[in-house]
Amino acid sequence: MTQTTNEVRNPASSQADIDTWRILKKALRTGLSDRGFAIDAEEASLIARFMLEQIESSGLRVVPVKPTTEMQQAIKQALDQGKRFSVSWVKPRTKQRWRYQAAVEAAPNWRRGYLLDRDAGDGQSE
Repeated sequence: MTQTTNEVRNPASSQADIDTWRILKKALRTGLSDRGFAIDAEEASLIARFMLEQIESSGLRVVPVKPTTEMQQAIKQALDQGKRFSVSWVKPRTKQRWRYQAAVEAAPNWRRGYLLDRDAGDGQSE
């Protein structure tokens, strides 16, 4: 399995990505089984991925309700003087948007979790 530099630098976010993906997939599978639809893990994976892609194409994003440590760090660093030339001149709404955007970008990503979980599954089956 090849890792990107982002995954190598922050393995905790990789695990958070996988955990997020597995929680979403399990929730879908459990919801379907509660209603009498039994599907295997591979089908649950495909249905969950399709559902989440449709949600994202509508402009929404699945993020934790409680910010992770990575999200909190990103919020703190969003207004770092080294990144923003004139923070003191920026309006408060813009600062909040920068903080919010940084938190969303640092949130666990189900897509990375899907890929990492799939790759981990491939390695176990061989």
